[in-house]
Amino acid sequence: MKRIAMWGLVIAVAVSAGATTTERWVVDSAKEMLGGTGRGVAVTDDGRLIRVPGWEKGAKLEEPVVLAGAVDKDGVLLLGTGNPALLYELHDGSLRRLADVPAQQVTSLLVTPSGRVFLGTLSPALVLEWRDGKLNEVGRLEQGGIWDLAWFDGAVVVAGGPPGSLYRLQKKGLERWVELPDEHARSLAVDGNLLLVGTSGKGLILSVDKNGTVGAVADSPFTEIADLLVTPKGDVWAAAVVGEPAAEKKKDDSDDSDTSSSSTSSSVANLKLPKVNGATAASEILRLTPEGGLLSVHRFKDQVVSALGWDGTGVLAGTGYEGEIWRFGEHGGARLAVVDAVQVTGLVAGGRYALTQGPAEVLIRREGEGAGTFRSKAESFSDPVRLGRFVVSPPDATVRIRFRSGVTGDPEPTWLPWTSWLPGTGGSVPLPPSKTVQWEVEIPGGQKEHAVERVEVAYREVNLAPRIEEIEVAKPGEVYLATPPPSGQTVDVSHPDVNGIFTVLEQDHKEARDVKHGKQYWRVGYRTVSWKVDDPNDDPLLFDVELERRDGFTFPVRKRLEQTQLAVDTTAVPDGWYRFRLRATDAPGNPDHPLEARGQSRWFVVDSTPPVITMKRDGATWRITGHDALSSLVIAEWSRDGKRWRALAPEDGLLDGLDETFELPAATGHHVLVVRLIDRQHNRAVAGAVEE
Repeated sequence: MKRIAMWGLVIAVAVSAGATTTERWVVDSAKEMLGGTGRGVAVTDDGRLIRVPGWEKGAKLEEPVVLAGAVDKDGVLLLGTGNPALLYELHDGSLRRLADVPAQQVTSLLVTPSGRVFLGTLSPALVLEWRDGKLNEVGRLEQGGIWDLAWFDGAVVVAGGPPGSLYRLQKKGLERWVELPDEHARSLAVDGNLLLVGTSGKGLILSVDKNGTVGAVADSPFTEIADLLVTPKGDVWAAAVVGEPAAEKKKDDSDDSDTSSSSTSSSVANLKLPKVNGATAASEILRLTPEGGLLSVHRFKDQVVSALGWDGTGVLAGTGYEGEIWRFGEHGGARLAVVDAVQVTGLVAGGRYALTQGPAEVLIRREGEGAGTFRSKAESFSDPVRLGRFVVSPPDATVRIRFRSGVTGDPEPTWLPWTSWLPGTGGSVPLPPSKTVQWEVEIPGGQKEHAVERVEVAYREVNLAPRIEEIEVAKPGEVYLATPPPSGQTVDVSHPDVNGIFTVLEQDHKEARDVKHGKQYWRVGYRTVSWKVDDPNDDPLLFDVELERRDGFTFPVRKRLEQTQLAVDTTAVPDGWYRFRLRATDAPGNPDHPLEARGQSRWFVVDSTPPVITMKRDGATWRITGHDALSSLVIAEWSRDGKRWRALAPEDGLLDGLDETFELPAATGHHVLVVRLIDRQHNRAVAGAVEE
């Protein structure tokens, strides 16, 4: 924060403001917590940090990718791989190969309420049933691929494409049920009496009822809905990514043709194009409320979201190109874990299992493991701050906290290293003044639940000295007022003060607060000085003004001014060269350690002495000379017998010097000739002579 003391402005700030004020950086809400990242620490909806189980290696597969997973009725994890396509089971930590799948890739696994197990594949597009130790083909598509399976209205529903279609598994195989307005039916989720479909090509979220009626729920700015999730609250969550774009229609295609065998209803909610800091985002987490509002929960600049899961209280999201697991609530999300894989491809059984590729592995969530950590978002300040005490609530000696700082907005190698771990019972932050600060807490594991509800760090801006940017001296006689004086354009001082030898024009602070210079008026003998001062801490300032003579002698003018403009009667000092000296101090806001700045104006002339005029007649011509010791002459005029003033031209043609010579023809008869000279300081001299 900065305050610039402008010309003609009065600084009116309570003296308690400024660098002496101790502020506090507080993180105590879900929204603020979700700005950080954790490993084994989750952010609850009510804004607490709690330890949650992490993921450890459960099994490694030889195949390059494992995309599909489901838990059967006996609690055994079933896995489907690709290149080659195989079916595995993971039971009690033991991985067993069940069958070779006659396809290139297993894309989905489904366990029905009765315990039947179905697989969906690509190349070819098959639906297979695993029963009695054997794989049996129960459905096949002649074109496209199978992307997802769901149990809806008592039947297995298959998402396929292209073209985007839904199929139902019947006794005789797959029956095309609904054609969709996109290239692929990519993901499925059941929401009560509706089947939700995420598409690829246009990135739509559609709803389908039991009769096959299609409703447009949302239109994502991305081209693919990679996964869908319905929470117990009725919220719909979606992972939107950049997939294959929809094929353009041929010119002879009809825009109003009905490509679906059923009607379309509802409205489409649109979002703006996916941009993060001006760059296209890689993916996005969307939330559709039960009332139909489409919200952008989080946009990833680099990571691609490929899988969603519900852990009982929050939404888990698996990402890549670096394998990460995030956890989201209504207010946003935080990174929960970083795994040793390129991509998290699936989250099974509420996140109990995480599937990955690069390498293809199964990660298992362990209960009661060791400590987890949570790192806050870095907090930046406009100016360096001195860090004070920190408070962790509730205080817990088993919770540890540490800090680091730097001068840049985001952590980088130039930052100071982390401090040693400190107990979560409070203390002082052992860091030098910094512009950016970050903290990290460590929450222990075990049976007892430990929670962090609030972290508070006291800080105070490092006091920086004010900076005098400019000191301006107005032209001689110029004064500025917020309101006009009763005397008209020329200002008269009716009640001079007795504060030293100088009379000044000081306005009411309330008026001066709203002017910058003010309206121009005139007062001979006055010089107006104004200044512009910047205080980096936004501190209230006071000013001392002095007048310095060229020989170094100084005259105090005013002390402890709040205003930034002063009109000074310079007739109180002898003629000569002077300049104003200014001292600015932030003492009102820093009584213990005030800082100050000093500056001076340009040199200027103080001249209160009128010019000297000599008049001499030489026959038919008057020779007139004018002399001023310090100020050049600016006006020369003559008048005869009281008639109007006329300009008197100098011999050299330019009225600009301390000494000027003039010639004026003499008149015949009896007359009175008057000559008037005025210098740059508005001093005037008048001389006259009788012509005979």
